[in-house]
Amino acid sequence: MKFKVDKLKEAQKEYNSLSKAQQILLQDDYNLVSTKGIEFVKTRYLAPKLFEIKTKDLRSLFKYEADQIIIIGLIYEKDSQKAPNYYIKLAQKRLKP
Repeated sequence: MKFKVDKLKEAQKEYNSLSKAQQILLQDDYNLVSTKGIEFVKTRYLAPKLFEIKTKDLRSLFKYEADQIIIIGLIYEKDSQKAPNYYIKLAQKRLKP
């Protein structure tokens, strides 16, 4: 299923702070979600209403909204196997309705 991908302003700042190469990697995945569908990128369930897009060593934490939009709430560089609880809680706080 195809989705429109939007970023919260905090996530946009995190995106802007990445290197150009990292931004291109993320944008490629976001474009796949928009043009082909969410099933064409690696995703994982993290918590109720919270998921992640896995792009090499980068993670984009998101929620679905209105069944057609993905809201990116947090972007970070992966440094461990498991998503740190700090990032999960921060994304949940940012993505509250």
